[in-house]
Amino acid sequence: MLQPGWGDVTLTGVDATIVWGYHTAAVCRSWIVRRTPNARWILSAQITRADAYQLRQRDLKFTAPRKGGFFCWPVLTAPVLTGTTISATLGPPES
Repeated sequence: MLQPGWGDVTLTGVDATIVWGYHTAAVCRSWIVRRTPNARWILSAQITRADAYQLRQRDLKFTAPRKGGFFCWPVLTAPVLTGTTISATLGPPES
């Protein structure tokens, strides 16, 4: 887990999903998550598939594979779809 006081952090990847429970709300083909100095996590991703109804639900999670497991962040703001790009504010990463 990242500690308060860390500066900017940027993570990138190729495959990821936004899920609502066991449902896949969006499939991402590339993504960027940035942690700003004020500890906000910002997601920007290119999507290949999205379900508008599921993206409007609460308790969405952004998950991405990593060596040894997965990254997982709660989605705090309603994801914004613009063409094939999605963006949202994420909460702190979950373990």
